[in-house]
Amino acid sequence: MKAIIIILTCCVLFIQNLGGIALWDPDEPRQAIMAREMMDRKDYIHPYLNGKPYLEKPPFYPWMIIAASKLKGTVSEFSSRLPAALSATLLVLITYLLGCSLANPLTGFLSALILALNYQFLSNARESVMDMTFACFIGLTIFINYICITKGKRFLFMLSFIPAALGILTKGPAGLVLPALVTFFYLISRKELKRFILPLTAGCIISAALSSIWFFLAGQEYIKEFIFRQNLTRYTNAFDHIETLYYYFHKLFINFLPWSILLLFAIYHAIKRKIWFPFIWFIVIFLFFEFSTSKRAIYLLSCYPACALLCGIYIKDKWSWLLANPITNILIGIFAFLLFIMPISAVFVLNTMSLPVINFFKQESPVIYFYITVLILTGGIFLFSAAKKSYKITLSALFFYFVVTAFFYSNLYMPVMDKNFKSPRMITEKIGSLKEGKDVYTYGFSSAGIIFYVGKPIQIFSNINEIKDKKNDILLIVEDEQSQHMEKDLNLLFLPVRKARYEKENYTIYVRKDGR
Repeated sequence: MKAIIIILTCCVLFIQNLGGIALWDPDEPRQAIMAREMMDRKDYIHPYLNGKPYLEKPPFYPWMIIAASKLKGTVSEFSSRLPAALSATLLVLITYLLGCSLANPLTGFLSALILALNYQFLSNARESVMDMTFACFIGLTIFINYICITKGKRFLFMLSFIPAALGILTKGPAGLVLPALVTFFYLISRKELKRFILPLTAGCIISAALSSIWFFLAGQEYIKEFIFRQNLTRYTNAFDHIETLYYYFHKLFINFLPWSILLLFAIYHAIKRKIWFPFIWFIVIFLFFEFSTSKRAIYLLSCYPACALLCGIYIKDKWSWLLANPITNILIGIFAFLLFIMPISAVFVLNTMSLPVINFFKQESPVIYFYITVLILTGGIFLFSAAKKSYKITLSALFFYFVVTAFFYSNLYMPVMDKNFKSPRMITEKIGSLKEGKDVYTYGFSSAGIIFYVGKPIQIFSNINEIKDKKNDILLIVEDEQSQHMEKDLNLLFLPVRKARYEKENYTIYVRKDGR
């Protein structure tokens, strides 16, 4: 029953209305473009982006999009995001099974919900990005490793690294390195490294060999760019996403909210109880990315199941004590009061302020007031039950509150932001049929989203001389702020036909005067 509830919750949070908004820049449309260009070229070995070879990432996520797109025959928002949503669902189920194995079904259930109900995981589960699938293959490998070790299955343990090969083909060698490191240190903690070292080594070799098939088929340039520059160089001497040493500490706290409030206490509790597996999983992956010179918050996604397990174990073991203890009961009461008062504050904001963003939400007032009412009622139940120190009701109200919040985020907040700020279709719908028979250019900026919705490669130029002597008809998209210094040349050569606003910037759409 618990597994069914988890699957239904994941369907509601991750899959429902999955194609309801546009693919957002910068990352989401890239995967869809690569999948579409593979299908158009009928070349499923070499990824292309905007008509050019894309050497930075392997092709497994675009392959998954292609498989999902076969349902309707075209690459869409839904088919582009479905692999991430299904990967997130599988990872939540893996967390549930691990929680059951480490403790009991209730621990697994709490851990699974904690994983599904944090900001980072919920967002990435609904995005067309490879990181969720990458985290899923890492989690699946670690899960099968754990089962084989605890059951003493040495031969199956060797084969359990096969999902890591898919991790490599999704994003890179870390797909094998991370589960291998977690497993290595877990074997040390169990004093079983000597017994499993040969199958561990053999499993890594098998995984690397399987993934290398694509690299050999793709060619030397992919190996050179992807393995050496995009992975080794990026890790040791970053050329982008350079952050401070403390970057991941605050990012993890913010993105794993609300459960990050408990994470340090949960880690201490796991160490005290000598529950090493989720602790090792978390600390190995966190430190691996901490030592990298290139940092992005999404890289930590593969350690979130471990964080969820740690918090799930802590809540299962300590929630009754937290309610009974006078000091922690007051803290829980304050937290419950905040959850109760926040939707009430939202009513005040909606009725007293008139900022553009708030005005857009006012247009959805019947729906938003329904969400607010549910949250006020649920927050009130949580507050009352915390005062009464009711174990089951407080937990039920707490998790239901965040399920409603997550549903609001994906079904109201995101569509409003998409419609008014974030959708590349705010430009491409203005273009309409103007692009037919014309070469499309942008000046001074690149947008994968515009490329996807225009439906063909777009060229970028930085100097008007690059295109003024072109003989073909041209459609040109220019950000107004950047066009000021060449406005005279633009008006001489092109005719402005449309205006558009996208992500707080204004754009003008031009066509060549003799190509109207």
